[in-house]
Amino acid sequence: MYTKINFSFLFFLLVSLLGPAGFSHLQLLGQTTRASTQKEIRIFDPVNPANGNVGLRAASGTDAYTMILPSTLPSANQLLRVTSLATNVATLGWVTSLSSTGTGANGQVTYWTSGSSQAGSNNLFWNNGSARLGIGTASPGEKLSINEPNNADLDVSMTARGGNDRKSQLTFGVKSSSSNNIGGSIGTDGDREGGLILNGTTNNIKTSAPQVYISPTGELHLNPTFTGGGTLTDNGNYRLQINGDLYANGDLYARNARFANVATNGYDRPLNLTSDGTLTTATSDIRLKKNIETIPEALEKVMSMRGVTYNWKDSTMPKRMMGMIAQEVLRVAPELVFQNERNGYYGINYGETSGLLIEAIKTQQKTIQELSKSLAKQGQEMMVLLKEVNNLKQQLKTKL
Repeated sequence: MYTKINFSFLFFLLVSLLGPAGFSHLQLLGQTTRASTQKEIRIFDPVNPANGNVGLRAASGTDAYTMILPSTLPSANQLLRVTSLATNVATLGWVTSLSSTGTGANGQVTYWTSGSSQAGSNNLFWNNGSARLGIGTASPGEKLSINEPNNADLDVSMTARGGNDRKSQLTFGVKSSSSNNIGGSIGTDGDREGGLILNGTTNNIKTSAPQVYISPTGELHLNPTFTGGGTLTDNGNYRLQINGDLYANGDLYARNARFANVATNGYDRPLNLTSDGTLTTATSDIRLKKNIETIPEALEKVMSMRGVTYNWKDSTMPKRMMGMIAQEVLRVAPELVFQNERNGYYGINYGETSGLLIEAIKTQQKTIQELSKSLAKQGQEMMVLLKEVNNLKQQLKTKL
């Protein structure tokens, strides 16, 4: 801390404190080294003028204190500063002015290179006109611009200290028309096992529920729950865990997926769980359908299909499978086949083959029934013929 002494004020102060008798301690002298119109005030101890000590309070007692002035003249632009303190004694010394020493360029943020010298740096600039701070750049384009001027990595860290219960948070926000902060934040909370928390609010992440949480093991949790103050509710080794509803207007791919619950409010989604526990994969309400037609030539289509057993080329799925080849079914019943728009691979809606199989069975059953009727009629005719043959045999026996 620097202390400046205004000698005019000091003179007034001494007059006020010492009274007329105190003037015996002050001398207004002319200077031989300056113009005759310039004067100086010398303050000295009248008992021992050579010691340089000046007492401004009582000579002794609890209120007494002494200021020891420098013994030499100051250099240009130097200021008077308290250099040391002892019991009721303050020693003053000359120091270099903060406003006039050191080197640097316009906009550089200066720093102390020693106890009495300052300098600027090309790695630290302040643009006072736009209130922008640049680190590693002399032309900050944003409120805070950080640039690595060399061919090297750039690392920026935020670390809270004091214990594992601390949190570190970076908040982004804007002021709404009602002067409320809106925005989001990212940070970590030691009470919640570390990890990374991402929220769409500017609230304190330590006292608000996390919306997105990435665990230290790399699992992504949406709307996670923590019990006991900081223990994550983990449902297993799953890379994605969602505590709530999931809506996807596009492709979802997962080698293994687990649904803790599926919608139970009726047949209004492609995947539903009814109240009696039945899992359905397609909506079938007639109120949602149009252009309804019975499948034609169902038996012929089924007869043109081939059921196969196979193994996937993926070695992680060694189980022997049973099904059909999508390209073969496409030529016969294209309604059963779909193609992934992203990778071009074909798939079969096996659930929809039930309608085709039903109509094929009905056609086959009709043929069987017709054959049964034909065979029954032929049997009856055979019985009539057999009866006539027996009558002829009897007639021949009688004549013989």
